[in-house]
Amino acid sequence: MTRTRHSIASLTRGDVAAAATEAWHPVLDTYARGVDLMRELPVDNPASWLWAANTHGFPPGTSARPAWGQCAHASLFFLPWHRAYLAWFEGTIRALTGDDDWGLPYWDYSDPDNPDAPLLPAEFRAPTRIVDGAVVDNPLFDPARNDGPIPADDVDLLPALSESRFVGGVPDVGFGGTDRDRRFGDVESTPHNWVHVDIAGLMESPATAGRDPIFWLHHANIDRLWEVWLALPGSIRLTDPGGASAFLVSQWQSAIFWFGSEQSPSTYTMADVEDLTSLKMDYGYESIELPGVLTQAIASARPPEPAGGGPMPLDDAEARWEPVAATFDLDSEEERDVPFQAGPRGLDDALPSRLVLELAGVRAEQPHAAYVVEVRSAPDQPAHRAGRFATFGLAGTAPEEERNYLVDASAILPDLLAEDWTGGQLSVKLVPEEGRPDSDDPDRAIHIQQLTVYTQTP
Repeated sequence: MTRTRHSIASLTRGDVAAAATEAWHPVLDTYARGVDLMRELPVDNPASWLWAANTHGFPPGTSARPAWGQCAHASLFFLPWHRAYLAWFEGTIRALTGDDDWGLPYWDYSDPDNPDAPLLPAEFRAPTRIVDGAVVDNPLFDPARNDGPIPADDVDLLPALSESRFVGGVPDVGFGGTDRDRRFGDVESTPHNWVHVDIAGLMESPATAGRDPIFWLHHANIDRLWEVWLALPGSIRLTDPGGASAFLVSQWQSAIFWFGSEQSPSTYTMADVEDLTSLKMDYGYESIELPGVLTQAIASARPPEPAGGGPMPLDDAEARWEPVAATFDLDSEEERDVPFQAGPRGLDDALPSRLVLELAGVRAEQPHAAYVVEVRSAPDQPAHRAGRFATFGLAGTAPEEERNYLVDASAILPDLLAEDWTGGQLSVKLVPEEGRPDSDDPDRAIHIQQLTVYTQTP
C-alpha cells in the first residue's frame, strides 16, 4: 500500500472562521489528534511530542540524550536525514491514532496558481476548533508565529531547481549541498531557511523548530522538492557517474539514520530513503508537477548537457574560479575594504564575468534573522545590494558552531563596471534586513572569520 502525501491546499478550509467552527478534512483531523496524543506522553517516551522535536534539536540547558540533537543542516545529508525523520514521525502519528493510511500533508507555499499559498494554512491560524460539539484548543496553533504571507522572493524555486547537480563545489553549490561540508545546498538556502525565519517563533531556531506543528508540513514540501528536482531532465544525482568523488559516494551509500528508542531504534539506510516505494518509505506526493513557465525558466537556466550525453566529472564540470581577495574578522554592520591581489590571481588581465562572496566561519550568540550584503566599488560610490541570506541553522546553536554562506553578487557586476571599477578593491558590509521585528535590535550581530571574494573570468 502506497500512502499519499496531499497538498494542504486540497485539504484546508481556507478560512480561519471556518477552521474554528467546521469539521476538518480527515487528514488534518488525524494530524491534530496525533499531535494531542503525542503531547500527552512524557518527554522520556520516544513516541512523545518533545522526544520527536528534541530529536531535531533542543534548547540550551536541556539534558541531552543520544537520540536527540541530530538535525543535519548545512550538510550533504540534509535531505536524506530529514526524509527519514519525517517517515519515522509519520509512523508515530499512525501508530497513536490507528490511522494506517495517514500521510503527512505538505505546504506548497510557492504555488503561483494559488493566491493563498504563501499564507499559513487556516487550520494553523485558528486558536480553537470544535470537536464532538465542544470548543477545544487547537493543537496546531502557535500564537508566537508570524502568520502573514511568505514573501515571494523567499520561496522562489528557480535558483534551487536550476542546479543540475546534486552536489557542487565552492563557490558553486548544488541542489543538495557542496563537496566541502558545512555549506547550505540551494534548496536548503531557499526556500527552506527563509520559511523558517519568516514564520519565526519556534520555527526560527533548530533548537525549537520541531515543536511547531507547521515544521513537519514545511519539511514535507522540502522533501517533495527533492522529488521534483529528480524528475527534471538532466538532474545529476550524487551517485550518478561523475556526480561526486568516490569518497563522497561511499559516505552517502553507507549512511544510516536512526530515531526513537535508544535501545531498539528505528533505522533507515540510504537505500530505504532513496526509494519511496521501499517498505520504510511507502509514500508518494499528490503532485510533483511544476507550472509550465517555471519549467521553461529552469530549462533555460540550466547549463547545456555535455556532448555525447552523461555528466562530466565534478572537477571538469565546475567553473574555474579564483579566490582573489580576502579579509578577516568582520563583524556585521562594520564596513571593510577588501583589497584584491595583484598579478595572475587578481584582475589585471580581465574583468570578471561572475562574482561570489564566501562568508566562512560565521558565528553568533544571537544573530538577526536575515542579513543583506552590501558592496561598494569605492568609498564615495553608492552601496549595491549584492545578496541576502537567512540565519536559520545558526541561531540557537552552540557557541562553537560555525556556518558558511555563499552570496552570488554577479548581478551587480554591471553596476560596478559602470562606476569604472577595475578590481582594486571592494567595500563590503553586512546589515540586518529591514522590515523584520529584530532589524533594529543592537544586541544582535554575527561575526565572520573570513570573507573571500571569488571571480570567474570569461
